[in-house]
Amino acid sequence: MIHKLYVARRERRLYQKDVARKIGIHPQTYHEKERGKKDFTLREAKALTKLFGCTLNDLFQDLKGGEKNEDQNKRMAFIK
Repeated sequence: MIHKLYVARRERRLYQKDVARKIGIHPQTYHEKERGKKDFTLREAKALTKLFGCTLNDLFQDLKGGEKNEDQNKRMAFIK
């Protein structure tokens, strides 16, 4: 799960289907991406930052002081 993304969505009282529509993807696809089963595209990630008013790091960087596992490093390299 991308915890920061989940928290940002819940703080704004949005459902997954609401965010999915706002960034132009199917709700089921958004669910899989928020859960970490699929990766967001750069376009989708940028749309999320605009929607939530934050940076890519705010949403996608690990909570543990920047420590990331290998899969997260690959995802962040793709986003950069």
